[in-house]
Amino acid sequence: MTAACQRSEPSPSNPPPAPSTHSTSPVAPAEPWASRPPREWPQLVLTNLAEFHGHTPLQGASAFLLKTQDDRTLIATAKHLLGRNGGVDPEISIPALDSAIRSWRLFPRTLPDQVAEAAKVAADGLDDPRLDWLVLTLKDIAKPLPATPLPLRPRPVDVGEQVYLVGCPYAEATCKQNVYAGKVTARSGHRFRYDIDPPVDLRGFSGAPVVDQAGHVVGVMTVSFQPRMQGELHLEAGGEDAAAIYRSVERQR
Repeated sequence: MTAACQRSEPSPSNPPPAPSTHSTSPVAPAEPWASRPPREWPQLVLTNLAEFHGHTPLQGASAFLLKTQDDRTLIATAKHLLGRNGGVDPEISIPALDSAIRSWRLFPRTLPDQVAEAAKVAADGLDDPRLDWLVLTLKDIAKPLPATPLPLRPRPVDVGEQVYLVGCPYAEATCKQNVYAGKVTARSGHRFRYDIDPPVDLRGFSGAPVVDQAGHVVGVMTVSFQPRMQGELHLEAGGEDAAAIYRSVERQR
């Protein structure tokens, strides 16, 4: 399995400004499971098995499902997985991705028979080199979904806010889903960093969801800084704002 997220992604040289913290977009109600203990949360995180025409495959890392205000279900992961960090060679650009996909299956890591399949790029603007979001359409929405879709939050997280990273380290072969609590410690442009408890080896977490206390997605897991470490374990992680892609996702491609 490809060990994605083995190194920190370089910070964009000219990052876009932080999204406005004052949004007029409608706010979805809290998810019904969000008030429960994390061990009682539904399945949220998936893993990738993607094959491409003319490129090596993507095997592993993380992804999740999104639900839009008009009831579409989409797939989200990290765009940097389409290159060397995801084991994909040569790297695939967003304009070339639709024609490059041979198959893209997503499932809970220990349940490979519970599958969703990606079809094509689902939003405009994802070729922006300053963004690390990748959003895809579902190939067959009639099948039972392998994870619970999550709403995007239109407002960026604030420093001091409680968040949760949902994922599985490669080091835990039988991991189906873990939840790591954290508090946002800093922001830069459309990205943020947060401490995580318990410390964990983040290899395999690229593309995982970062959610708030209402169960809304506030970011996709990506690291653009040198995180604090405890040996091989990460004491902090990073994310890219859901607000950075909110309008393009909610406006159907």
